[in-house]
Amino acid sequence: MATHFDTNIENIRSKFLLMGQLATESLELALESLEQTDPKKAKLVRIRDEEIDNLENELSASVTIILSTHAPIASDLRLLVSTMKASHEIERIGDEAKAIARRSRNTTIHDFHQIPKMGKIALEMIRDSLGVFVEFDEEKAKAIWTTDLSVDALNAENNTFCQDLVNKEPASASSIFEMLFISKSLERIADHAVNISKEAVFLATSRDVRHAKEFKKSKLRKKTL
Repeated sequence: MATHFDTNIENIRSKFLLMGQLATESLELALESLEQTDPKKAKLVRIRDEEIDNLENELSASVTIILSTHAPIASDLRLLVSTMKASHEIERIGDEAKAIARRSRNTTIHDFHQIPKMGKIALEMIRDSLGVFVEFDEEKAKAIWTTDLSVDALNAENNTFCQDLVNKEPASASSIFEMLFISKSLERIADHAVNISKEAVFLATSRDVRHAKEFKKSKLRKKTL
């Protein structure tokens, strides 16, 4: 028979998974609103973001109550702390998706260069990081960190492309800058996915790899050369 503690943990887990689902949907809608110039989808992203924010507040409150009433230790404590931290990363993904949707209404540029590819990779990274958090796989977690390097490279390509485009079409500079910001949002989303996967490592192994030198981008970049 499930205890009150077990029921609360399952409730937190459900909220976390729903947040992840909504954040994934938000990014999908944001990218569609950009590529299809669809303001209705941009509005849906804003609605999803509010739902994600509310869920994070509920999850945080639930974790706080459990910490104060049950004083969990060891794996239970790691589960609560990691889930709360990972939920904040999901909330930030929702914020970036909302920013992409908002900026999609302000650009008249139709050559998105590497943005669609970045979006596809970022979506895969979100799904993979959530999967690793639920069912731990250290190799898959490390693969997410390596994939993040490709998103950084695509963002750099977009920066060069947009700078060249501004020189060719200075009258379109404001729209081009919106594309730069969208690219940066996708790069940040990939970083948030990495952070979720690192929380998964801590949850499963108790190792804090967030600031480990061997997993910093500079080290990972050298390994891929």
